[in-house]
Amino acid sequence: WQPALIDLAAEIATLIVEAPQEQDISLLSRRLPMLGVWAASRLRGRAGAPSGGDLVAPHSADDLRVSAKRHPYAGFFAVETWDLSHRKHDGGFTPTITREGLVSGDAVIVLAWDPVRGRVMIIEQFRLIPALRHDPQPWLLEPIAGRVDAGESVEDAIRREALEEADLRLEQLFPAPSYYPSPGTLAEFLYTFVGLADLPDDITGVHGLEGEAEDIRGHVLPREKLLRMVLSGQITNGPLAMIVLWLEAEKDRILTSLSDG
Repeated sequence: WQPALIDLAAEIATLIVEAPQEQDISLLSRRLPMLGVWAASRLRGRAGAPSGGDLVAPHSADDLRVSAKRHPYAGFFAVETWDLSHRKHDGGFTPTITREGLVSGDAVIVLAWDPVRGRVMIIEQFRLIPALRHDPQPWLLEPIAGRVDAGESVEDAIRREALEEADLRLEQLFPAPSYYPSPGTLAEFLYTFVGLADLPDDITGVHGLEGEAEDIRGHVLPREKLLRMVLSGQITNGPLAMIVLWLEAEKDRILTSLSDG
């Protein structure tokens, strides 16, 4: 066993121990793949560099007091509820407050870019959340994306998802800013990349894992058109909008690095 796998196994065991005693063992068994995703996410979280630069004062473990943890729901995703008090900006502590988080784990997104043809590939699929909001168009345009499986590197996850969702083989990967998309609610961290790819006219199709009922259509379009769609509000998927704007800002640097290499 490699040290990283030992750490992962220990973290999964910790999650199982932390599960409510009344939780059925069969549910824990069914949730084991997602427990692995969340365990690996917590390990990456501990190892990550603090965000905020010099604008945010350093904090220690003593600045957060957790008095109770509960798991009111566990399925493919889970909900955790904490009763906590945290250090205030004036040095004191808040009263005990209750906060809930939807636990989904780390994920990757990638915008496939063909700089020779000036094209990008995005995908289209049905999403429940817009439907819950009564959005008339719950089929969203998105980047290729997916969870980082337990024991899988971020880069390997990106390449796997590109094959599963678009039958696409990515070449060089360029890391973009990574972030929490909704830190007040969603326990998810997104690793974002631009991936070089060959995008000829006949590259699109309908793909996805049949076992997960995925029905994903690929779209290839000029990079400039996608940028105009973002700026005009036609793209409502936040990660896609962000990676398109990042590529617009960084494309010259990337092209220079390719020519120098």
